[in-house]
Amino acid sequence: MVREWFVDRKDLVILLVSVVSSLVLIFSSDDSQIHFLRAWALGSFGVILDEVTSVEKYSDVYEQNVWLRDQNASLMLENSRLKEAAVENARLRSLLSFKTKSQLQLIPARVVGMNESGFINSIVLDVGKADSIAVNMTIVTAQGVAGKVYQVDEHFAIAQLLLDRNFRVGAMVQRSRTMGIMRWATGSQVVLAAVPKRSDVVVGDSVVTTGLSTIFPGGLQIGRVVEVNEDEQGMFMNVAVQPTVDFSKLEEVFVVKMQPLLSE
Repeated sequence: MVREWFVDRKDLVILLVSVVSSLVLIFSSDDSQIHFLRAWALGSFGVILDEVTSVEKYSDVYEQNVWLRDQNASLMLENSRLKEAAVENARLRSLLSFKTKSQLQLIPARVVGMNESGFINSIVLDVGKADSIAVNMTIVTAQGVAGKVYQVDEHFAIAQLLLDRNFRVGAMVQRSRTMGIMRWATGSQVVLAAVPKRSDVVVGDSVVTTGLSTIFPGGLQIGRVVEVNEDEQGMFMNVAVQPTVDFSKLEEVFVVKMQPLLSE
């Protein structure tokens, strides 16, 4: 095997032997010309070694850059995870505070799906009959009314949102006790309908549930009045309301544990 290796590489071996022999002769002679060759050889080898060293340094820098990029990516991911955890903690603290202060029996639920088809605006919850959830139970957040349970399975439930076109709830202006029917208007806005003209309603008023229902407990926050118009031809006012719940950010909700008898 060794012989074959030398035979296959005989040209390289001869070259190396010649170079080594020449170097030995150069560095062992005191002749002035040999001194010149020796100096030239040292300079040449110095340049070569410098280039080799530069390549090695470049390789080291490249490897360090790769490592730094990996570390930077890891730190960015960890930073994102910590930020998300902080946001989640704040949200959960708000929910916990609401549950502690509320006199209602609340069942926590997580939003695991959403349907915004335009016909039915709903969410899917990770609770069902096994958790004592029933149709028409109220869905709330720490900010106010979100909707009501529409359909129930053993472990999941579908909730109809306040922004659904078929949703209705009895509501009133908290300050003046002026009553009406809350229904969806457009986009993320709802309207307090059937409010007689010249009723005491002004922009900024809070709107809450009336409590005149077997579904919705009274006094739950719904929204704030953002516009009031009186229809010259009609008998009622147009009261636009902005919901206090941000439906684009629903992640955790509560189901109010009460068994309704009638649909609203």
